[in-house]
This record gives sequence, C-alpha cells and structure tokens, in this order.
Amino acid sequence: MNVIDSSAWLECFGEGTALEVVALMLQGRVIDLSAALAIDAARLSLETGLAPADSIILATARSENAVLWTQDATSKD
Repeated sequence: MNVIDSSAWLECFGEGTALEVVALMLQGRVIDLSAALAIDAARLSLETGLAPADSIILATARSENAVLWTQDATSKD
C-alpha cells in the first residue's frame, strides 16, 4: 500500500494532471480517522514537531505499514 501526501502529487504532476490523478486516487481505499489513529498522530506531532495534518498522514502510513510518498521531511523509524 502507498500513502500519498497531497504535496507530493501536486508537485510531481502539476495542477492540470493532478486533477486526473485525484480521480484515480478516489478509486483507492479511504482510511477513516479513528480515535486511536488521532491519538497516535497527536503523539507523533509532539515527538517530531510535525504539523497535525502531517502527523495524521504519517500515523496513517505507519498503521497500514505503507510506503509514504511526500515532499516533506519525515522522522526516521
């Protein structure tokens, strides 16, 4: 599984092509933000200094054992 941060696909594809990519992404699986995932994200935010949205993306990728595609720097595991 792959988790793609919006900054990554916007930067790689540009606005016009990005809209086409969004249509493809909508065919993927959506991970709901559960209470447990939110708590994990909050913990990551405190530990790493990441913004809340970035922490949610990282926590989601970790919970799914997924590859995270982003333009942002991430913490090492």
